[in-house]
Amino acid sequence: MLRSFKSKGIVILLFIMGGVLLCCSQVKVIPEMKELIDKFPNCVQRTAVLEKYSEPGIVPVELRMCDMTKPIIKKVEEREGITYYTLESRVEKCLHSEMAAGTVRLFDMGWQDQKLVKFAWGGPKSGKVEY
Repeated sequence: MLRSFKSKGIVILLFIMGGVLLCCSQVKVIPEMKELIDKFPNCVQRTAVLEKYSEPGIVPVELRMCDMTKPIIKKVEEREGITYYTLESRVEKCLHSEMAAGTVRLFDMGWQDQKLVKFAWGGPKSGKVEY
């Protein structure tokens, strides 16, 4: 009976720990980044949001040329007062590079004071460059 009680206690403890981890692992996203994520699949809307929140020259023109879907925030970190979001998205169609279609792209986007101030290509997730 004691063994059964210990087994049930371990199971209950694991459920509690899992719930705590799930609650604590929620990524906090600023409203501007949320707006970008929501508009990301539509190239025209994505471009409008990027122009709204970023300074000229921060975001490369290539990000505005391809149809992309399924944006996912993979990581959030703070460095020197800038909040960086690592974003992953799949290229659906790209008129400038047919080989890019179907690849998964990685981006690091740095936000400060509701503005996109840093942008870095992480390249394709596969490591193979198509351009």
